[in-house]
Amino acid sequence: MEPSETSALELPQAIEDYLDHLRDARGYSLHTISAYSLDLAKLTAWAAKKGPVRAVDLDKRTLQMFLSAQARGLAASSQSRLLACLKGFGKFLVQNHGMPRNPAQTIAFPKKESKLVSVAGAEFLDEVLEEEPQGFAAARTRLCVEMFYGSGLRLSELTGLKWTHIARDGSSARVLGKGSRYRTVPITASARAMLEEYRALCREHGVQTTAGAVLVSAKGKPVGNRIIQRTVTDRLHAMGRRGKSSPHVLRHSFATHLLDNGADLMAVKEMLGHSSLSTTQKYTHVSVKKLKETYAKAHPRA
Repeated sequence: MEPSETSALELPQAIEDYLDHLRDARGYSLHTISAYSLDLAKLTAWAAKKGPVRAVDLDKRTLQMFLSAQARGLAASSQSRLLACLKGFGKFLVQNHGMPRNPAQTIAFPKKESKLVSVAGAEFLDEVLEEEPQGFAAARTRLCVEMFYGSGLRLSELTGLKWTHIARDGSSARVLGKGSRYRTVPITASARAMLEEYRALCREHGVQTTAGAVLVSAKGKPVGNRIIQRTVTDRLHAMGRRGKSSPHVLRHSFATHLLDNGADLMAVKEMLGHSSLSTTQKYTHVSVKKLKETYAKAHPRA
């Protein structure tokens, strides 16, 4: 679009252009695009109360009023995501539609709450992974626990894992993470053993294990996030977990236990697939907490 046309560009069309840009040019995940679409739909609905709005009519004050109206009841992390969406949208308008300046550029992010991530204890997880699974579904759940805790995978990364993504010797896997970025993660010895046991069960059920999704039903149909979320959570609860229980807790535990045992922060960042080191640093808070507890118990003058 020529800069001269920018003044006539209506907000809904500008938003549609931006979402297309995120999908086609930036390779954003469908989850992120969906979240941004909902955020910008709220902006459109809010602005429309005052009549038709053009993209050029957006200014800092308007966006601050919108953010203030939306902030009630939202956690700081959700407010930050909303502002990040607006900043990205404003930058897109400047670069692609001749907007003179990004109206959201100087709006400050809200201060994030200081929360420790939920982590399961190493001894508890040892118990979970020592019990022999009985049957196909139990073996699949055990494999999931092994992979979440042993390789630090996200839920969508594991449900999207294919047999062709696993190295021939089973020592690593290539996973598709956020931003459509691939990374290679290690597979523990116990996870490799469980993977072979699960592969054998798949073959017994007539399910091929050379291509296609790793996580399937006994009939060979891929299973989605909801089933894996539920079965892993149920397994942790069945073993006595009373705190927050989910695949992401296992991912948190993976990172925290690595750092507790002296792993390099940058290496953990790469294994988790974080784009920013600051995202990984939240796990050091848990490790510092453990260090203080150990100090208080062990030092004679603590």
